[in-house]
Amino acid sequence: MTNENMYIWDKILKDVASAASKAAGVKVSSHDFVAPPNPNMGDLAFGCFRLAKTKKKNPAEIAKDIASEIKPNKIIEKAEAAGPYVNVTLKIGALADLAIKDVEKHGEKFGRRAKSEGQRANELMLEYAQPNTHKEVHIGHLRNFFIGSALINLLESQGWKVVPTSYHGDVGAHVSKCLWFMVRKAKVKDFTNKTAEALLKKVPAEDRNSRYLGALYSGASKLLHEKPDLKDEVSEVQNKLEAKDPAWTKLWNETRKWSLAEMKSIFKELGVKVERQYLESEVQDPGQKIVDQLLKKKIAKKSKGAIIVDLEKKKLGVFLIRKSDGTSLYATKDLALAQLKLKEYPKVKRSLLVIDNRQDFYFQQLFEVLKQMGFKHTMEFVGYEFVTLKSGAMASREGNVVTWQDFRDEVLKFATKETKTRHKDWSKKKIEQTAWDLMMGGIKFNMLKQDGDKAIVFDIKQAVSFDGDTGPYVQYAATRLGSILRKAAWKGGTGGSLSELDQLSEKRLALTMAQFPNVVRAAAEESRPSLIARWCVEMATRSNEFYRDVKVLESEPGLKKARLRLVASARQALILGLGLLGIPTPEEM
Repeated sequence: MTNENMYIWDKILKDVASAASKAAGVKVSSHDFVAPPNPNMGDLAFGCFRLAKTKKKNPAEIAKDIASEIKPNKIIEKAEAAGPYVNVTLKIGALADLAIKDVEKHGEKFGRRAKSEGQRANELMLEYAQPNTHKEVHIGHLRNFFIGSALINLLESQGWKVVPTSYHGDVGAHVSKCLWFMVRKAKVKDFTNKTAEALLKKVPAEDRNSRYLGALYSGASKLLHEKPDLKDEVSEVQNKLEAKDPAWTKLWNETRKWSLAEMKSIFKELGVKVERQYLESEVQDPGQKIVDQLLKKKIAKKSKGAIIVDLEKKKLGVFLIRKSDGTSLYATKDLALAQLKLKEYPKVKRSLLVIDNRQDFYFQQLFEVLKQMGFKHTMEFVGYEFVTLKSGAMASREGNVVTWQDFRDEVLKFATKETKTRHKDWSKKKIEQTAWDLMMGGIKFNMLKQDGDKAIVFDIKQAVSFDGDTGPYVQYAATRLGSILRKAAWKGGTGGSLSELDQLSEKRLALTMAQFPNVVRAAAEESRPSLIARWCVEMATRSNEFYRDVKVLESEPGLKKARLRLVASARQALILGLGLLGIPTPEEM
């Protein structure tokens, strides 16, 4: 990043590191600085362990020497030694002045980077939102949706041109089971085009959705568990679908439309952006051709009738790409999918796949085979753990999933009740909109605040609470800041005595605010939206301390204007943080 585009926190770190380097007599990097364990110890700290090896001296003694040599300047108030660490305290007024002006300068682009910087001018493909057709969209899918959406926002903020894609299983055993059970339930004996049409017409318009199809799938699974001898009938249906039998194809096409239409509606509701929607049926036949090519090139080989790629030398075991009966697998189709993506988007230099952690090893195998096929661009796996309710785990085949619609309605009901209790004088429309924003904030934040390697047990009451590390807690902090601006009839502007801001809560708020661009950059580079969520909680906490301790509207004119500028900047940064997570900010709560 050029000096012109550098955010103020980078400049502050650079200046403090320069002062420390001069005092130490050796280079101290801005990356050496961390936050002290207790904010009362200072604002920045660095350990002297590395210097101890160079100077062959006790790190605590080195810390004392360096601290005594760091002199106060425009930004540094003091430096003190604490054991082997040097703690640096920044001047409140100077920090606030720089941080506020930084937000005001960049406005809605605060935290963003230019597209022209480095490799980010290249296209990046992100695949997420992969529910199967003929099944319900349930709460287990939500973490995938929200991580993917947040990553798109983060990567775009750092200059990447992101191509968001999805991939849906619209063929295979689950579809065969669903359609087989649909026909069996209707007691259709001679299944033809005509009977397929008649069967489809019998399904009421309100049932032409994934809930109906999911119920058929779970019904089929239960019946097959009780009567396993019926599996041959399902296999026959699958064979007919693969052979493109007209009647079964008609039934499949129409029911698939129901699923895809509902997905489109849900994606719109949740803010899930998809530029290209891939389907398994598109890559089923091309996948088989790729397997034949891999055999010819001796990348793959036969093993007990099946086709495999031996990856033992890479410590990745054996990768099965075609069954012994000649039918395709997920791997068969995934190889063709990768090739199709590359053909359609030749400028893509990096691909991210957001998928649950159980498939980590499988994708390591897939990526290795793609390398052997000549794929040169970077492929990365972004994994995450399960989402469950307090009532326990879910499974589509067991028929105990909680659909998005049911889950949404339950959380919305709770949020509406809470909003009505707080604001009995509000209009119905205002209550509904605020409750919707709270519901979205509660669900999305709960799914994003944890790193992907941690499972989530969703608790509705806790998620929509105004206390703790929740979406509504952060949303409420932003609305409280907004209420100060409304009461002051704030129209924006400059002026005021920024350098006279002297309260500790003002400093902590400005400090957290200034760090936002660095947090955004780290979250994008590490594919961790959780870093933004944690920053939002920290920022909300600092905002609430400021709201509690500082009487903005009662301040004398010059100081009042400075404090209003701090409030406006803090609110702007907090809204931007929530926006990266796809969370709305209500005007009032």
